[in-house]
Amino acid sequence: RNSGIPAALLSPACASLCLQGALSALHRSQSPSCARFCRALIGCLAQDGPAHDQSPLLTSLQDPARSRLLEAAMTVLDPPGLRELFRGHLRGHLRGVASHRVANHGLQRLLDHAPEDVVEEVLSELGPALEEPLARGHPGVVLALLGAALRHPRLQGEALRWLFQVGHAP
Repeated sequence: RNSGIPAALLSPACASLCLQGALSALHRSQSPSCARFCRALIGCLAQDGPAHDQSPLLTSLQDPARSRLLEAAMTVLDPPGLRELFRGHLRGHLRGVASHRVANHGLQRLLDHAPEDVVEEVLSELGPALEEPLARGHPGVVLALLGAALRHPRLQGEALRWLFQVGHAP
């Protein structure tokens, strides 16, 4: 349970900013420590919290301070790590995440960096419900999904099909 990152550093805004900076610096320096630090940070954010009915990582994604740390980690996490994060914590919860005022930003970061198989799963789960984040004022989710499809040409047809169905009966 002890990941080496003091719990107090995960919440206060200044400390959160310091951790984000450290993550960015390690990533830019191409240090092998970056992957360990990133996984330790995600491990801290995934520890049991007050909401036992959902993944602690989902709870962190909905918290304004912790979500920024999680977003920073997603920008430097390797494809296997992103896959593990998605399948272990986000799969099956995307409609709620995409429509949440804070958590939707984390989903956007995931889509910005996700490997093709993860984007395909997100598209499959969220595609039929693209209207929901738009109705809640979160067009960034749809734009990130389209951007991910642009990076993975095999998924472009399906992404456009779901987009064109927004506002229309299936």
